[in-house]
Amino acid sequence: MMDLPELIILDVGHGNCALIRDANDAMVIDCPPGGTLAETLEHLSIKEILHILISHSDADHIGGIIDLLSNEDIKIHNVHINPDAIKKSAIWLDLRIALKDARQRFRTNVSSELTTTKTGSLNIGSVNIEILAPTPELNLGGAGGTDLQGRRLTSNSISAVIGIVHDSHRVAILAADIDNVGFDNLIQDQKSLSADILIFPHHGGRPGSADPKIFAQQFCTFIQPKLIIFSIDRNRFNNPRTEIVEGIISSVPDAHILCTQLSQQCAAALPSSKPTHLTKLPARGLNSNSCCGGTITLKIDGSRTSYAEMALHKEFIVSQVASPICRKFLSIVKPDK
Repeated sequence: MMDLPELIILDVGHGNCALIRDANDAMVIDCPPGGTLAETLEHLSIKEILHILISHSDADHIGGIIDLLSNEDIKIHNVHINPDAIKKSAIWLDLRIALKDARQRFRTNVSSELTTTKTGSLNIGSVNIEILAPTPELNLGGAGGTDLQGRRLTSNSISAVIGIVHDSHRVAILAADIDNVGFDNLIQDQKSLSADILIFPHHGGRPGSADPKIFAQQFCTFIQPKLIIFSIDRNRFNNPRTEIVEGIISSVPDAHILCTQLSQQCAAALPSSKPTHLTKLPARGLNSNSCCGGTITLKIDGSRTSYAEMALHKEFIVSQVASPICRKFLSIVKPDK
């Protein structure tokens, strides 16, 4: 029996995927390709998923759900996803076909709306789930349309931003790929917003047309996170961008920074020894020795939410990493706070 619910941030390479579970239910947020999610569900003996939330329609957020929907060994009760009329890729069509099949064969409920109106209806056990963006009126603009100020919207602009609340405390915000236009709409709707943990938008890549450093400063000033996680692939896009990290450090200098995989900006070469600081959960970079934080498990306990693995992460970066992005973290580790 689990004593506390868990938030698990999976190392899926370039993509996003999170798992929330308690003693009775499980929820998945985004389903990237690559098999790590399926391996994790098997490892944890999860046979039922109450909700799958898809933040937006990019392939690195939906590429793994098709196989999951067709898996007869896993019962998926509800899938929530916003429509995206500009997506004309084969994988988007395949997803729509898979959703129809799951609805007809397995009675999976498919909801084509994931907006702020869903807050309060997606809770899992003692964990409350907020949809902080997009609002219904922004979502009606749709990817390829405009917001109410006439600015062009992309799939990233209308990414679902998800808050995780426990014991009346916002533990985490998962910001998907939200860009500067989406962020501007977010802060117009949410006048005050803070969370201990931030899954940083777009893997630390470019935030649309905005200056990356200013975007990171504004985002972190608004959220005031204590822990910032980048879900990255070491070998793709060279994330997180230097300007993003500079913006974070200038706005929340005491925040801890953790990457799922070891950024090339931290170490040009991979460590020669196998990592011993990682959990036993599947991680995309494990076999190639490219994990940094790897797959991360966080015990959800309101304002007491802990991330004790950070101490092991500190030892790893001290001994193995030449110039870690998380340099501020080295001297201020507080594993259980």
